[in-house]
Amino acid sequence: MIDLDRLNDHSRQFATRLFRRWPEWLQHARFDPYEDFEKEALLVEVPRPVDGSNHGLFITTSEWEVSVGFGENFHTRFGTSGESNDGNFYDDAMAFIAGFVEEKVVVAIAYQEQEWLGSWKIDLARESLDDLEAGPGETVKVRSWLGTHDREVPAVADA
Repeated sequence: MIDLDRLNDHSRQFATRLFRRWPEWLQHARFDPYEDFEKEALLVEVPRPVDGSNHGLFITTSEWEVSVGFGENFHTRFGTSGESNDGNFYDDAMAFIAGFVEEKVVVAIAYQEQEWLGSWKIDLARESLDDLEAGPGETVKVRSWLGTHDREVPAVADA
């Protein structure tokens, strides 16, 4: 098990919040092996409960920010340079993670012939998946933590 005291200050602060909320995720925590500059950064890789996929949720504290991703083609960042830094980016990251694992937020990934075009998050309190459309030649895959909202939106037919 990872020794949280060996994390850098930023990573330790976020880890404290994260594992207070989801203590069962501590078993999935380690030092970020992909980080050359910041060896004391945290990486948490939680398998997706619905299928045990290795491409589940990942959280990292490298580069003095919090990055949260899901699957192979979605990630979002909190605390990145250029954003307003009011000190609440830890809270913003925790709110996003909670919304995702509670299935209040889903991710959408657009492809054209298996080539990734982009990805985004959808807040189900504000947006309906029924309104989601794929452009000509595109497919949009919607993925949720527990698979409840998983679906594929095929391309609209050419007129």
